[in-house]
Amino acid sequence: MPVVKKAIKTVYLDTIPHVVKPFEFPALSSIKASDLPNNGFGNKNYYIPKTKFGHWPVYLRIQNTKITTEIKRLKGDLIQFKSDLLESVPGLEARHISVNQQTGNVNVKGDLVDILKEVFTQKVKSEKLNEK
Repeated sequence: MPVVKKAIKTVYLDTIPHVVKPFEFPALSSIKASDLPNNGFGNKNYYIPKTKFGHWPVYLRIQNTKITTEIKRLKGDLIQFKSDLLESVPGLEARHISVNQQTGNVNVKGDLVDILKEVFTQKVKSEKLNEK
């Protein structure tokens, strides 16, 4: 049987070079808060990180005759923290609490350092018991 060889013709086509476009971020005006991941934090909840030595960031501040208790490094919904603080500490009034949203500080009129540390510790213990 005779072997038939066919010639294959090579054809070169002009192709458009593939250009990779750089990633473009969407406009901020097109992003909604509900589209963001982890959008639940700061909405009716807050977090108080302890210091590197394991203490609550609650400090007594004395300026002449004015004595206040300062709670630092709060993250989240500080208004919710204020309302929870009013529920937790009997005899505390809303006018005695000032909240600084920018810095995450809360100032309470009077020396309540030991009371607040005890309240925070009890809340953490009760939350751990509820998780189990």
